[in-house]
Amino acid sequence: MGNSISVDTPPKKTTNAKYGVYRLKNTGTSYTIYSNCRTTAKKTVTSYTPMKVGWYLWES
Repeated sequence: MGNSISVDTPPKKTTNAKYGVYRLKNTGTSYTIYSNCRTTAKKTVTSYTPMKVGWYLWES
């Protein structure tokens, strides 16, 4: 892949790493708009936006 990373791991710990595209979850409400300008909530919608590409690191 051509991706690399280096970290300092403390004694008696393990550093774990995962590479990928991390997404931001967005939620909102879909509305119906009527000819008299009234609105009613129709349903809840969820979308995901690519936030960043990279490494997720944690120690255990």
